[in-house]
Amino acid sequence: MSWTVVARKDFRDARLSRGLWAVTGLFVLMSVGFAVLYGTVPAVSQDIGEVSTLGFLTLLIGAVTLFVSIAAIVIGAGAIAGERANGSAKLLLGFPHSRADVVLGKLVGRTAVLGAAVVVGLTITLVVALALFDSFAPVDYAVFTAMTLVLALVYIGIMVAISATTGSGGRAMAFGIGAFVVLEILADVVPLAALFVVNGFSVPAGGASVPAWVAFLNVITPSTAYTNALGWFLGDGSATAAALGAQLAGPVPFYLTGWASMAVLATWLVVPLALGYRRFARTDL
Repeated sequence: MSWTVVARKDFRDARLSRGLWAVTGLFVLMSVGFAVLYGTVPAVSQDIGEVSTLGFLTLLIGAVTLFVSIAAIVIGAGAIAGERANGSAKLLLGFPHSRADVVLGKLVGRTAVLGAAVVVGLTITLVVALALFDSFAPVDYAVFTAMTLVLALVYIGIMVAISATTGSGGRAMAFGIGAFVVLEILADVVPLAALFVVNGFSVPAGGASVPAWVAFLNVITPSTAYTNALGWFLGDGSATAAALGAQLAGPVPFYLTGWASMAVLATWLVVPLALGYRRFARTDL
């Protein structure tokens, strides 16, 4: 398959660059640092009276989402735009590769780069966790690792899609940063604004229940969908179900469950890539 050739070359080139080692080193420092803090500083681990896998992973989620989203910009924004800017895209398409092969190959290759950093970091952190934690839950750790790889795939997909829409590496980077601001910062305003409107343009009283559709707006970005899915899949999910039930003052609808959040992540992977490929396919190089 032609896209595999593109993916292998992309990963091989990254493996020989300092970028992969820098990303890997930063992730190792972050995850190991959190594990050491959680395992040795009592004030950090005051969750259930013991240093547990679930408590550590809950602590790590926010840092991981931020790292993956920023690393995806660095790794993925120039995937196609960079090659168009330096002219190598014409050379690449001179081989028996279709434009779909290029998009898919770049997606797989760049995801492998970020995924390698995640796997190496969490593997080293695993050793630290086994040494410092009172108890260790291998299933929860494996689920966390798998979900983080899914998040990396989704964010790389968004960045490759953005990269496919422009022939300038600088514009691709700027658009990637803009997407980060929208998805990670401005998106938090939408549920608050919606709640303000449905409450008659006033701030709801503390502890008041919210409509389920407003709660859904809290889990529609890649990072929030990832966080919600982990809430359901780590442990038995009862804490997340209870928290949502209290927030809604009623039963939790399916579209707020972990599997619904997986569908949200799949949508964020497929739709931007389809739009980016459509633009790339129609562009005259």
